[in-house]
Amino acid sequence: MIRHTFPFYRFSVFFWIVLFFGTCTNYSTTSSVQAPPTLISITNNGNANFTIKVRAQNPELIFQGYRLYEAPSEALAQNPNDLNQGAQCLLAQTAIVQPIEYTFEVDPSSNANTAGVSCRIFATLTPGNHISFRTLGLAVDLANSTSSYRVSPPSNTLIVP
Repeated sequence: MIRHTFPFYRFSVFFWIVLFFGTCTNYSTTSSVQAPPTLISITNNGNANFTIKVRAQNPELIFQGYRLYEAPSEALAQNPNDLNQGAQCLLAQTAIVQPIEYTFEVDPSSNANTAGVSCRIFATLTPGNHISFRTLGLAVDLANSTSSYRVSPPSNTLIVP
């Protein structure tokens, strides 16, 4: 029978406490930067309904969705005066985290997501305008017990057909 000696046990507990609390430096007080999606194509499906092919990848825990911006020029679509004025994306059941191609749908009607659509945006697009997306991430401030959205840099732009 092997007996544990008390000094060794006490040293072992002390060692693990120091290791756990003293050397854990994998944290940050700054919010992470979200990656913007890459817009691949936009197709007019008729009746002001558009399908947008997007390539995207985002971390699961802080990822909150996408916001669409539309403007008459590329510069205004990528850099709007107010980042809160874009159209919000309603995600389907699965979170978008894999770096593959997704289908977004822009439609002014309040219909539910159609099959194969990852994200639905209730908006009306104007032909000839530019569109851009930004990724929304959740930023939590533990010191003040507050949370807010952080937006990514802008995506590339596409011209609405």
